[in-house]
Amino acid sequence: MLEFGLIGSSGCGCGCGRGPGDSSSRRAAAGVGGCSRVGTAGDPPGPFGGAPPTLAPVGPIPGPTVSGENSATVVQNPYAGDPSALEQGRQLFIQMNCYGCHGGRAGGGMGPSLRDQIWRYGDTPADIFDSISQGRGNGMPAWGTKLPPDVIWKLVTYIQSLRTENEPDAPTPAPAQAPANAAAPTS
Repeated sequence: MLEFGLIGSSGCGCGCGRGPGDSSSRRAAAGVGGCSRVGTAGDPPGPFGGAPPTLAPVGPIPGPTVSGENSATVVQNPYAGDPSALEQGRQLFIQMNCYGCHGGRAGGGMGPSLRDQIWRYGDTPADIFDSISQGRGNGMPAWGTKLPPDVIWKLVTYIQSLRTENEPDAPTPAPAQAPANAAAPTS
């Protein structure tokens, strides 16, 4: 007969004092009902009695921002608006070879463009942080075990500057039309 029990416990786990051989404690450990005291009013909270502890998210939930989301609970970039961090983020983008996949000015390549407005996993600072830290399917490696959070936040700062007047070393825009002195094609 296989018995279930808690390592180092002399009772059923709820504090009632019943021994591990008691039928109700075996049933409780097997998840089939059991001790009548488990979860009764007045039990202290904890792993063996009372209500289980409430679970809270540890970080931002991946994906696009949910409409109506409370902005006070969304993780903010600690380097937002810091010109020094912005320039450091650009240098890190180059040094970490991000351009190898995303292109020299993050316009895309093997990896997606970071300059456009289409973001599969969301474009908030927390979303971008998660994409860098945890990685994404189809090729984005997880850098969270290799880079400290402050470095990732500096990369986020640079990425969010793309397409703005704050972007360091922005690409030269293409001319809207050919200059007047350009040679016309001959037939």
